[in-house]
Formats: sequence, C-alpha cells, structure tokens
Amino acid sequence: MFILLAFRAEKIRGAPVSSALFWPFLWYFVCSSRPLGLWLLTLGVPLPGGSGDATEGSIIDRAFYGVLALIGIRILRRRNINLGEVLGENPLLTAFVVYMCVSIVWSDYPLVSLKRFIKLLGAIVMALVVLTDGHRMEAIAAVIRRSAYIHIPLSIVVIKYYRELGVSWDWFGVNVSWQGIATSKNTLGQVAMTSALCFIWERARHWHTQSWRTHKFVLVDYAYIAMSVFLLKGSDGAVSLTSLSVFSLGLLLFIVLGKLKSNPVLAARFSALVFAGVLGLLALVVWHSVSPFAPDSLFGLVITKFGRDLTLTGRTEIWHDVYEVASQSPLLGVGFGAFWIGRVANIPWCEDKTWALGQGHNGYVDTYLHLGGVGVVFLLLLLFLSFRRLQKSLEDTFEYARFGLMFLLVISFVNITESSFLRGDHNLWFLFLLTMLVVPQVELATEPNSDVVEDAETSLTEGDEALSTPG
Repeated sequence: MFILLAFRAEKIRGAPVSSALFWPFLWYFVCSSRPLGLWLLTLGVPLPGGSGDATEGSIIDRAFYGVLALIGIRILRRRNINLGEVLGENPLLTAFVVYMCVSIVWSDYPLVSLKRFIKLLGAIVMALVVLTDGHRMEAIAAVIRRSAYIHIPLSIVVIKYYRELGVSWDWFGVNVSWQGIATSKNTLGQVAMTSALCFIWERARHWHTQSWRTHKFVLVDYAYIAMSVFLLKGSDGAVSLTSLSVFSLGLLLFIVLGKLKSNPVLAARFSALVFAGVLGLLALVVWHSVSPFAPDSLFGLVITKFGRDLTLTGRTEIWHDVYEVASQSPLLGVGFGAFWIGRVANIPWCEDKTWALGQGHNGYVDTYLHLGGVGVVFLLLLLFLSFRRLQKSLEDTFEYARFGLMFLLVISFVNITESSFLRGDHNLWFLFLLTMLVVPQVELATEPNSDVVEDAETSLTEGDEALSTPG
C-alpha cells in the first residue's frame, strides 16, 4: 500500500517524461535487484532448459533483456534517432564498444562473450531511450525514483520478516548482513546510496519553489531519504563501508557544488580536485595489491583505522591471483566477458569453496583482466573526457552537470573496491552510461499528467501505445 501511495505521489508530481520510460525503469529495477531467473529459483520454479552449466546462463534472463532491448530499439526508431549522429557524438565510446566486440575473437568462450556483449548493447539502448526522452534530467531522476519506490521498502520488509531472502550470514553464522531484495549487502548499499542521493537532489533543486514545498509527495521524498539512509547503515555486524564512504563523497560533492553555483570556475576546480583524489586512491590501492604497504605505513594505518585488514577483506588476494591470469595476455586481455564464468573460468583458489566469485571487486582490475591494458586506457580516457564535458556544462546546465559529476565520481570511486564497469546487467553501469553518453535532444510533446505521449512529429499509433505502458 505504501508503494502504491508513492506511485500516486509520482503521478501528482507530474514529471514531464514519456510513458515509454517504463521500459528503462523495468531494466534498471531488475538490474538493481536480482535476475529474474534467480527469483524464479528462489520461489522454487524450475527454469526451462536450465542445466546448471555456467556457460549457458539463464534463458529467462536472456529473453527478458532481449525483449526489452528490441522494445528500446523500436522506441528509438519512432523518435527518428540518427544512429550515425549518436555514434559521431560519442567517438571514444564507439571505439571502445567496437574493441569489446573484436575481443570476442580471442575469447576462450566466444559464445558467452557474445551473449554478454549483446546485453551490454541492450544497456546502451535503454540509456539512449532515457536520454532522448525530451527532458533528460527529469527522465534520469524518474528512473531512479521509480525503482527506489519498490526496492527500498521491499528490502526493509524482507530484512525484517522474510530473512531467508533478506539477510545472509558469515561463514561462522555469527554476523548477519542485510541484502534486501538485492544480491548482496554491497549491492543493497549501492542502491540505497543512489536512492538517497537522488531524493536529496530532488528536494534541493525544488527547495525555493513554493508549490513543490507544499505538495504531499514531498513527504514521500523525505520518507525515502530516511529509509535509504537506514538501509545504507546496514546491520551492526556487517556494514557496507564502501557504500557509506561513497555516499559521504557524493553528498559532499552535492553540497559544495551547490554552494559554488554562482562561481562555475571554482566549482570546476573543486570537482577536479575530487577527481584527482579518486584517481590517486586508485593508484595507491593498485600499488598496494602489487607491493603491499606495511601495517605501520600511512596507508596501512588508514585502512586499519576504518576497521579493515590490509587485504581489504580479501580483495588484494583476489587481485594477486587475477594478475597471474592477466599476465598471459597483458595487452589485450582474455576477451570481453570471458572470465568469472562460474567455476569454468575462475581463479584456482575458488575450487575448494562452496561459492564462486562473479567479479574481482575492482572495476579497473576486471577491465584489465577482460580487455588488457588497451581496455584500461580506453576506460580511463572515457572517464576523463566525460568528466571534462560535465565540467564545461557547469556554466550552461548547472543542475544536470552537478548531477552528472556527482554520479560519475561516485561510480569511479565505487569501482575501486567493487566492480560495475562493462557489466550490462549492473545498475551502476546503467547510471554510468547516463552520465557519459552524448545524444541529440529530442523534444517530445509530453503532457505532465497524461498517459498518452505524442511522438516528436506524429501521435503514437495503436501498436506503439502498447509499447508505451505507463510507468
């Protein structure tokens, strides 16, 4: 009932976005919770064609992501999006995607790589649907908001009342971790962090508008901020320190950039300082994984001060083994998506465990593993150019630039100890695409409280209305 109330408040809000935004919202929500195949297995529903072979994956999830991608392509065609123009606006990202596709050639598991590459393309299609919605900033906020409306309260419910779904325990059965309807405590922390930052930004940008301060949906926003921060804290025994620190960084960026709104030059310098700090921390962590710092060093003291061991909860051990695998092809990598495939292509120390890793807990290391040094150069250049573009936008479209810089830097920071880069089914990769893609704006004739959205030139046909189910 509370979720229905939240969506009722969303309708009153009257965000000027099209009903076609339902499909990216659905993609983002599933990416931020659990795959459909995993939900079905949890509910005891057998998967059709499921063999347990990690190289085959889930037919349910393939169908889901494939259908959404086709719907997204249909929407983009109706909006008369010029593909050549989009590619021309994003030359570096285009070259990076082409390189990922070519790397399938030297993958030991080309079929798996191809499936994961198609999913990555689907995420790009969904991001383009959001960014061509006519009001890109409102569309991005709406996708995050609507996903949070369902994810946040349901996570609290399953943590409290359905603990076989909502929590997990450590190997000793002592410390409990909140995971909600996500796959882990870290993923839940990322979702809560994203939700809290989005609702705080929503309240701040409309703070001086009297009509927005008196509407009932304002109370819903504050309720979701409180619930998100509650989930962000996590259980007493297993706090997601990464999510808390990233949230603090995002909030600091948001507040300071807001204070510097009248001085875009100073705001750009501050964001550059934070960006340099993130890259500096990345360099320290990578150096530590190659040549560990002593416990009494400054870096070692900082780590232990935050209650973590020098292995960063086992991460440096993972990276040590990963580097050995990557050393076989340091320039080009093992091929896009050709690693972390259950036990088929996993690092040796997982063989005697009851679980298998699905990531290297560092997005930059994972990129190096899959695509080699060439892929890492592509990624860092893409980060830098996207950052510079958003910096320049501070003078013209301040709120959009502040929003983009906040999430670009936050995601860059998250990937030092977690991995979301190049993963088509990860919610943070989807947000990363929203911050770095450059697209020509399509002005849609959108009526705020209407379920019918006209195309840029003509009204939607009856068939297209079926594809534009209200979100």
